[in-house]
Amino acid sequence: MSTRRIKKVLLISHEMSYTGAPRSLLNMAKVLQKEKIKVSVWSLETGEFEREFAKEKIEVKVVSNISAIELEVREYDVVILNTFFTAGLVSRFQNITRTILYIREAENIPKLERDCMLNMQDIHNAKEVICVSEYAEKFIRNNCNPQKLSVIHNFVKDEYDGSLNLVKDGIIHYLISGTYEERKGYDIVLSAFLNMPEELKKITCLHIVGRKPEWSKGYWEALEKKYDSRVIEHGEISDDNKRMELYRKMNVFIIASRDESCSLVALEGAMLGKALIMSENVGAQYLDVIKKGIYPTENSSLLCRKMCDLTSRRELLVRGMEMRRIYKKTSTEKRYRKKLLEIINGGNY
Repeated sequence: MSTRRIKKVLLISHEMSYTGAPRSLLNMAKVLQKEKIKVSVWSLETGEFEREFAKEKIEVKVVSNISAIELEVREYDVVILNTFFTAGLVSRFQNITRTILYIREAENIPKLERDCMLNMQDIHNAKEVICVSEYAEKFIRNNCNPQKLSVIHNFVKDEYDGSLNLVKDGIIHYLISGTYEERKGYDIVLSAFLNMPEELKKITCLHIVGRKPEWSKGYWEALEKKYDSRVIEHGEISDDNKRMELYRKMNVFIIASRDESCSLVALEGAMLGKALIMSENVGAQYLDVIKKGIYPTENSSLLCRKMCDLTSRRELLVRGMEMRRIYKKTSTEKRYRKKLLEIINGGNY
């Protein structure tokens, strides 16, 4: 593979919502810009997250008819297709210019293929594929077997202010954050939270941040009926500063997903020095080296036990410091940039 310096990169997203995939794509664009690489962004659908690209002076070109501008990809040294939802473009584009499929999904790939009329064969046909965790890598290699597959751990900006994970108001604050949908496992967290011992219910509360899509209305309406006074909903927080302001007040970040190839929320929790609890089906479990915060997926009883363990102020402090330490080893922009540039500039995998 050539090791010539890459000068122009095209990033293609399937949509522009305030969710993890577009946010990760923006992080990538900012890293590439810092390396003096010219970045263009296309999206197959318009969306509110375009304003975040605009803040970085990156125009998002909404493309409804790829065929009409397909030959424009010749202008770029590399095209990066973001998520399984863009995999249908692989075969067309990699015959024109170097194309990398950046998969941000894992075990939900077969379900997406079935429900969204996608094709796993597109992953197999891709000459180069990147995924975001060893958890995702294992599934993709075993089920899609692309020609070349590498792992780049996601990163989040370091916004740590030096605060320790202390209980400041007598209440331990648990957080779940993301789109309200069954895959995210909010029902499992709510069940575990509501089944905590009575004495612990007096010193705990659960915060929920996220978007409520119309397509999952039945799911989140059923959740709402079970809430007690200790459950606090914040809605979708699109302002990053306000979101971080809330996150800093939390003590425990819970990622209970039935399938999550990584989890930016987990990375943000670790970056802020908070304790983490994750299911076995969360790719970001590399943050928890000793697996103390990992529980069997969908087991609300064991999740409840993990939550109860983290009512210990000492445990919150120790686990928070450990998560911060691991974040610095695995999930900083510096580490991400090194790996990304190594790949797109033709270095060794």
